[in-house]
Amino acid sequence: MTTTDVLTEERDSALHVTFNRPEARNAMTWEMYQALADAAVRADEDPDIRALVLRGAGGRAFVAGTDIAQFRGFTGEDGVAYEKRIDEVLSVLAAVAKPVVAIVDGHCVGGGLGIATCADVRIASPTASFSVPIAKTLGNTLSASTLRRLVRTFGEPRVKSMLLTARRVDAQEALVSGFLTAVEDDLDTAAEQTVASITGGAPLTQWSIKENLRRLNSSDPVKDADVIASVYGSEDFAAAVESFLSKTPMEWRGR
Repeated sequence: MTTTDVLTEERDSALHVTFNRPEARNAMTWEMYQALADAAVRADEDPDIRALVLRGAGGRAFVAGTDIAQFRGFTGEDGVAYEKRIDEVLSVLAAVAKPVVAIVDGHCVGGGLGIATCADVRIASPTASFSVPIAKTLGNTLSASTLRRLVRTFGEPRVKSMLLTARRVDAQEALVSGFLTAVEDDLDTAAEQTVASITGGAPLTQWSIKENLRRLNSSDPVKDADVIASVYGSEDFAAAVESFLSKTPMEWRGR
């Protein structure tokens, strides 16, 4: 799906996705959610893309939740369908095998925070903030799947206080909690350096870490022999051993 409300650009071996409704603080429409899912699939399937970078336009917000106008006339059944759709989009984003980076400048609210939880690396400006103020605004709720994502990234006690009191977490608290990787004044430079670190690394190692962490989050017993065999049996690993021993530069090929 194509929409000017979500811009995509392939640059520096990364797919950069910009939520582009600054006049609405990048509040998500149904079309924008679909465009995000499409971008996630594109990043996963294109061998030339090594990372997916998410950012909001305008400097006021990463994403200020879902566009509230879309909730007019909602029934209970509509709410179930909506939360199911959000779960589907976030699941696609969380399943991307390549590193996902969220660059947060300004407010990261509701559905925007859900999107940010699916990133592997989160970098924010000092003025960034994080909240799900539904107990004060719409009086709606979250699916158990979305709650689980929040708890895994923020911790249950903090998530409870955020949701029950509708409080906002600032960048410093998010950094201390471990949710953020860094707080930076110069987000452009921080994004470039992070992408360079990712694209200079071993793609199969990055995939294996994400895949085994995904399996650890399941209630099923963890079986990892296939992942380990794929990495140790790869051309990249064999070449890297020789490169290390001969002290020559290594060029990662992802196979």
